[in-house]
Amino acid sequence: MAGISPSSKVSESVVARDPCDPPGTPEAIVITRNLVTLQWAKPQYDGGSAITGYIIERKKLPDGRWMKASFTNIIHKQFTITGLEEEQRYEFRVIAKNAAGNLSVPSESTGSITAQDEIEAPSVSMDSKFKDVITVKAGESFTIDADIAGKPLPDIMWLKDGKEIDSATPRMEIKSTITQTVLTVKDCIRVDGGHFLLSLSNVGGTKQVPISVKVLDRPGPPDGPLNVTELDADLRKCVTVRASATLRLFVTIRGRPEPEVKWTKADDGRWLKCNFTNLQETFFDVTGLIEDQRYDFHIIAKNAAGLLSEPSEGTGPVTVKDDVDPPRITIEDKLRQLVVVKAGDILRIDAEISGRPIPVISWAKDGKEIEAKARFEISSTLTSTTIIVRDAIRRDSGQYVLTLQNVAGTRSLAVNCKVLDRPGPSAGPLEVTGLTAEKCTLNWGPPQENGGAEIQHYIVEKRETSRLAWTLVYADMKATTCKATKLLKGNEYIFRVRGVNKYGTGEALESDPVKAMDPFTIPAAPTNVEVSSVTSEAMTICWERPVSDGGSSISGYVIEKREKSGLRWVRVNKKPVYDLRVKASNLREGCEYEYRVFAENAAGLSAPSVPCPLIKAEDPLFLPSPPAKPKIIDSSKTSITLSWNKPLFDGGSRITNYLVEALEKGQQKWIKCGSTKSTHFVVYGLRENAEYYFRVRAENHAGLSDPKDMVLPIEIPLTGKPLPKVSLSKDGQVLKSTMRFNSDVTTDSLIISLRESVASDAGRYDIMASNSSGTTKSFVNIVVLDRPSPPVGPVEMCDVTEDSVSLKWLPPAYDGGSPITNYIVFKRETTTANWIEVSSAVARCTIKIMKLINGVEYQFRIRAENRFGISDHIDSPTVTVSLPYSE
Repeated sequence: MAGISPSSKVSESVVARDPCDPPGTPEAIVITRNLVTLQWAKPQYDGGSAITGYIIERKKLPDGRWMKASFTNIIHKQFTITGLEEEQRYEFRVIAKNAAGNLSVPSESTGSITAQDEIEAPSVSMDSKFKDVITVKAGESFTIDADIAGKPLPDIMWLKDGKEIDSATPRMEIKSTITQTVLTVKDCIRVDGGHFLLSLSNVGGTKQVPISVKVLDRPGPPDGPLNVTELDADLRKCVTVRASATLRLFVTIRGRPEPEVKWTKADDGRWLKCNFTNLQETFFDVTGLIEDQRYDFHIIAKNAAGLLSEPSEGTGPVTVKDDVDPPRITIEDKLRQLVVVKAGDILRIDAEISGRPIPVISWAKDGKEIEAKARFEISSTLTSTTIIVRDAIRRDSGQYVLTLQNVAGTRSLAVNCKVLDRPGPSAGPLEVTGLTAEKCTLNWGPPQENGGAEIQHYIVEKRETSRLAWTLVYADMKATTCKATKLLKGNEYIFRVRGVNKYGTGEALESDPVKAMDPFTIPAAPTNVEVSSVTSEAMTICWERPVSDGGSSISGYVIEKREKSGLRWVRVNKKPVYDLRVKASNLREGCEYEYRVFAENAAGLSAPSVPCPLIKAEDPLFLPSPPAKPKIIDSSKTSITLSWNKPLFDGGSRITNYLVEALEKGQQKWIKCGSTKSTHFVVYGLRENAEYYFRVRAENHAGLSDPKDMVLPIEIPLTGKPLPKVSLSKDGQVLKSTMRFNSDVTTDSLIISLRESVASDAGRYDIMASNSSGTTKSFVNIVVLDRPSPPVGPVEMCDVTEDSVSLKWLPPAYDGGSPITNYIVFKRETTTANWIEVSSAVARCTIKIMKLINGVEYQFRIRAENRFGISDHIDSPTVTVSLPYSE
């Protein structure tokens, strides 16, 4: 043993923490065509650390993936997601995050939610007590609250005695949310009684709920004037009664409505003592006074000797009543401008206030009331109020509103503040598009919070999910889109973007993990590699396109060759070939070669095709032409001697042999008589008086030539005196003697000679013989034994499906003097010139061709065959195989 190796690098520190439970299943409480509002319950267990926020994810249905729907920390259990696509289906879920930084597993999803305006008539749910008359005492407050619903959210209106209530009325306050509306009336007075009406309306309809309120208060003044008559004269003077005796005073009164009568005892202007304890201070609150009563006050001093001074001068008449003054706010001029502070500094707003009675003070920011906690401190006195924000951050920017309220009215004043700081995260999501194995495109939006300064540029970074270190992509990107290159195929990446202003680098916006993979694969290998046009120096290689292009169009083909005795494949083409054929040249004569083909698309080269069979590089050999001018030079009872001339064309190879064949009249099969190297041959073993047809073929290294039939004259008996004149016609046309066709008239016969007959020579020949004694007509049928004419078109195509087609045609007009034995059918893709045999044993004039490729255009070729050979072809129109309907 050599010992223990050095230790590895120390891992990052890990803290063992319990995970928190997922939040409750989110519920959609508001759905419109472009937003949805969700609410959910907090996790049952927070993992031992307080829940600090939530993350909302959304997924487009049916085949989207989960993406962040919120890019700021959500601290409430309700959130509105905006920017939805109308009629798009979505699914939402919530993830909780605690103070330890742990994320819970996602909650259960909401299920499918369609972004569309739902129509639901307004509805109201109220406590049953509001069905009766609400009775309150003067000076008290009362509240009417109602749960509301409706889609879209209904418009809310409170009315009293048929008139809309202004929410700015000092004693009346209306607060409404998406699920509730509350009307509060403070310090009720007599006129607050009456009929209230809650009205809700949206496109689905209108809902109205009446509420009756009765305020118990002292009555208003009687209708005057109040007439006092018939006052007893005895009542106008002092009345003396004994102690414990009963005194009754009577007076006649009138008035409408009937007045309330109150008896009071006059003080006769006497001074009454206000304090009943010794008073040291020079001020005193006098209580127990009567509202609207006039008073006069004076003060008497008392010394240590117990002696009292003379009363001071009176204050004069003082009427006891509330002194009402609406709220007022005064701030420094600099606060009326934009207040700018740097991040980390203290933001302070001071205001002087006044109003009688003392107004209620409230501070709000961006529409939400500010509570004095954490970094926010609010302090108020009778004459001033101050809000202090310590360690200011970017989110503290906004509009701060101070509101004062008392019975005399409401006063609000706004102060705009900006905190200079690094920018917030860029607007997400950070989208990754155009992803391939090597590059992708990133898109994002500018930060919603720019930190009070213009965004100068962005820093773009990437990292593999298996690593912790970030790699710089762009350090000074001006635009909100860029391309990330030099990715490694198969690796998973996360990208992030940070905005930069003059105060620093902002928070990062991260993308979802993506894998660097091409959205397509390499194509399948080409098929049916064949070689044609072979010479001693070059060959033409043909093939068929791959069954699959891998999702990316074929950009070219690469062809390789290998000699029979070699081990290494050599590339034939330096540049990609776009056609389905290529010519391979500079071959060595006599060597055998095999070829294979690769297809190429954006993903790369396919696997190689199956190599074609070995082909020798040599000049092609052709069949020789038939021997020329065969004729009979001698004959006997059982033999005949034939001679002929050499073929005009030897096919590129010397003539090695001649084959002589015979056909006895009435038989179907040609019999081989023998072969010779010379240009004459004696046929033995013939039957006497039997009629024979003879033909000769030339042979070279490529094979046998077409046969050359012996020319045998047709002899027809002919009599008549004087010797008749004879004319021959075919198809209504009079025939004249030519090098191939000739007719001779003898004293007893008509001899017709036809050399080098072709299929068109077959048919009926009309004979007309005439002399001075009259005219006679006859005919003779000549059959030329040959391959048939082409099948009769046009070729009809029917029953076209995604992988098959049926063909129909008519038999040849001329069968070559022998019945049609079969038809041969070929096919080819229109993108290649290579014909492929489908079947050579088609007995009838119809065939159904199977195993075709959907979407490919084909053409078909048909030949007829009899025992003398194969006809020329007839081609069909092109057809694309596909379903007879569109999806």
